[in-house]
Amino acid sequence: MLLGRAAIYFDEVARRGALRRAADVLHIAPSAVDRQIIQLEEELGTKLFERTATGMRMTAAGEVLVDGVRRWRRDLLRIRSEIDNLVGLRRGTVSIALVEGAVGYVSTATATFCRQYPAIQFKMRVFGAQDVVDHVLAGEMDIGVTFNPPDNPSLRIERTMIYRLGLIVRPDHPLAERSDISLGECAAYPLIVPGENLSLRRVLDQAWSRHVGGSVKATVEASSIELIKSLTIRDVGVGWLTAFDAIREIEEGTLRFLPLREDRIDLSTLSVISASGRTLAVPSMLLLQHLGQTMGSQGVPVV
Repeated sequence: MLLGRAAIYFDEVARRGALRRAADVLHIAPSAVDRQIIQLEEELGTKLFERTATGMRMTAAGEVLVDGVRRWRRDLLRIRSEIDNLVGLRRGTVSIALVEGAVGYVSTATATFCRQYPAIQFKMRVFGAQDVVDHVLAGEMDIGVTFNPPDNPSLRIERTMIYRLGLIVRPDHPLAERSDISLGECAAYPLIVPGENLSLRRVLDQAWSRHVGGSVKATVEASSIELIKSLTIRDVGVGWLTAFDAIREIEEGTLRFLPLREDRIDLSTLSVISASGRTLAVPSMLLLQHLGQTMGSQGVPVV
């Protein structure tokens, strides 16, 4: 087995052409260098140097070996540099602005990220959709995760997940076995709708006006996605959300999701954003990439 120390000593002797000059560079005794070279020659079964009165001259085998050793040393330096960069992340901080509906997604992504980079610190704040954009553009937060971001040249859309509005119901609800539902059918049930502060409300209002007419009649208007899910689970009514908003509950079987049957209903998007022209620190760049990878694993169309 080619030992790292012996390879380094061999390379230095090849560069200097003499044991003593190599030993001076390595700050060890010439006899220690010679001993490592002899052991390396014994292991390879061939002479690497011809020992002459004027110094050490490489053999043909030595010429072959030195190229490989020098490539190995260059690769080792590169790897050490990359490791040093990662070690330097221990003091890094990433700030994230996110909408409430992305809490589950960001939490899942952050948990796996922390296992890979346990020393990175996070600053997380929950805002409304437009406030997320404003904080990112103002440079107050590094990364944003928001619904339906505006078309703004100052904003960079890193990754986007596309999904549709629908109905969430309890698994024992009369609608639970349906594969989809129309807006008109929903009017017969007590509805729990998103508040004006949630971007989904605009999508629901436009769809309702186009396909049913008038304004949606709600039993409860809730300003929190968690509240909509909690009220639905407690059978207060049926809730308006997206499948993404209730991924955990759908997987656990506590809620079912029914997509809307109507065409031409606006698609909603959840996007990972940053400010155009701003160079992010390495920890933020790594998290940005990880958020995109996690988004791509959700089973929902991603662009």
